[in-house]
Amino acid sequence: MKNIITALLIINPAIIFLFWLAGMVVIEPVHNHFVQYGQNGGILPDLTQFIVDYRMFFMGISVLWSFISIKLYQILNNKKKEDQSKILLLYCMVSILIGFLVLIIFGLAAILPYLLVGVTV
Repeated sequence: MKNIITALLIINPAIIFLFWLAGMVVIEPVHNHFVQYGQNGGILPDLTQFIVDYRMFFMGISVLWSFISIKLYQILNNKKKEDQSKILLLYCMVSILIGFLVLIIFGLAAILPYLLVGVTV
């Protein structure tokens, strides 16, 4: 059981990192189209501008999640086997939920400039 716990606690930050990476793939064309090539005068909606400016800092969520994983591993060592599996399942579900949330926010920020939402020309 300890090997499974260790493996899942290592995989969860990687899951969040992969969602962040997918978000980067989604937001990069917006950066190229509107910022580098100067389309639309470089005016972006606030959410898109924030994501484009601070997209690398969102990788910190994965780093923070790995620190939480280490602390959770210490907590799980003192729990019963049934409690370990419940807590681990909840942790995996929260990891996937955070990953989807990051991807949705990046995707929303990517589509807003093309829809001209929040852009005054």
